[in-house]
Amino acid sequence: MITKTIQALLLAVFAFAAPSLASDVHVVDVAGSGDFTSLAAAIAAAADGDVLLVRNSDPGGITLSGKGLTIINEGSPLTTLPLIRCTNLPGSSEFHIVGFDFLQIQLVACQGRILIEDCGDLNATWGEASASVSSCSSVTMVNTGMKGFDGWSITGGQDNYGADGGHALLVSNSKVNLYNCRGLGGGGDDGAWLPCGIGGDGGDGLRVTDSQARVRTFQCDFIGGYEGYGGCGDGWVGSDTNGPTGTIIPLTMAANQLAATPIIREANTYMLTIHGTPGQVPLLLTSTALFQRLFVPHVGVLHLPWPFTLQYLPPIPSSGTLVVPVWIPPLPAAEQSRWRVMQVVLNAANNRYATRPISLTVVDSTF
Repeated sequence: MITKTIQALLLAVFAFAAPSLASDVHVVDVAGSGDFTSLAAAIAAAADGDVLLVRNSDPGGITLSGKGLTIINEGSPLTTLPLIRCTNLPGSSEFHIVGFDFLQIQLVACQGRILIEDCGDLNATWGEASASVSSCSSVTMVNTGMKGFDGWSITGGQDNYGADGGHALLVSNSKVNLYNCRGLGGGGDDGAWLPCGIGGDGGDGLRVTDSQARVRTFQCDFIGGYEGYGGCGDGWVGSDTNGPTGTIIPLTMAANQLAATPIIREANTYMLTIHGTPGQVPLLLTSTALFQRLFVPHVGVLHLPWPFTLQYLPPIPSSGTLVVPVWIPPLPAAEQSRWRVMQVVLNAANNRYATRPISLTVVDSTF
């Protein structure tokens, strides 16, 4: 039985009110059971704000320019993409991508909001960094891994000077939020011993190039790459984090976590799991758009713009895990999908702590 609290939560979170939130859904499947057999063709045909469900993709990458999409990998195992590139995203658009392995991410000149969830953990094989963010207003990465290329993979071994390793994440002139992310700089290539050579430098785990950038991190693990060796000298070990003072800002929040699926069919039960300290009271915030602002005097970043709904949930039990079941109502007639972004604020004895954002795409049951 669904309690009154959960019924109220349902109304607050999933009340479908604004027709402008509806988006078309396109299925990508190389086997021919979807709307497109090519990911590139689906991206080209989709309108700003549409949803792509990728079940069995071709090896092509994702290249977007001037529009935003929600792209969710439903395949198993995860689809591997050589490149995820988003450029010139307008301020009114959003790009969400969930559940892909990748070799390289490039985000360039994006004024809109970008949310990357549950991606990565493959080795880059080229480029200055596994993930690079340049001149972007609002980028959030959640549970995403990055690995810079090793110098040897570029040179195949050199006779003299070893090549430098690539960075895991390179940020310039951008605002970036990182939750539970991992970054490993690439290793420097060995230089020659005879004739005398010098080893390459290891890449940085996280490198920020300028004082205008702001990178906020929570429970992230960045490690510099190892140095290369050589007969006349060794390279430098890469830095775990490297940037001008004040540009890399650890969030001093309590170690609380959210867990949920990124997609659900209408008329099904959605399970939201919240891990925290027993006795904390979660406040669920829900909106239809992304945002980014330091949450003062609370600790954390607010990722939802006003207006958003607020709903108090039951306190976290003694087990430290609260599971909230929510039934998803049918979508309005002729609408194929709706998108929501959620964030929990946990009320502790001495403060309030914001968790990571989590997205949910509700799609028609026919997909």
